[in-house]
Amino acid sequence: MNEQSTKNYWWRFKHEHVRHTRHLKPIYWGLFSVGGTIAALALAPIILVLCVLLPFGMLGDPAKFYHSIHWLVANNFVYLILVGIIFAMLWHGVHRFYYVLHDLHIHIGNRTRNIFYAIAILGALITLCVGW
Repeated sequence: MNEQSTKNYWWRFKHEHVRHTRHLKPIYWGLFSVGGTIAALALAPIILVLCVLLPFGMLGDPAKFYHSIHWLVANNFVYLILVGIIFAMLWHGVHRFYYVLHDLHIHIGNRTRNIFYAIAILGALITLCVGW
């Protein structure tokens, strides 16, 4: 072999015969962190309003509250944002459930993992179709 072919240039991989594949893990973990942040910031106030303040009448009559907030949720752009929030929280829950099973040494495989993620996507699509 000549000297030129054995040199490692900075723009070449050290082992060019090794396949370098791209992973989807950054996308999974990015959606997980977005869903966790949204759940931490938005879920507690939503539960407080819908499960405590409205039923006990602290915000007035629930029917009047519904009519006063309906115009906002009826806006398609706002509804898409709400569906995105629901999707992010569903994705966070599914991802966390998968890794809890993994930490408990219950290995379920990629097919079941993909089914979990499909459930999150399907839940968001059902929410989008029902409310649109």
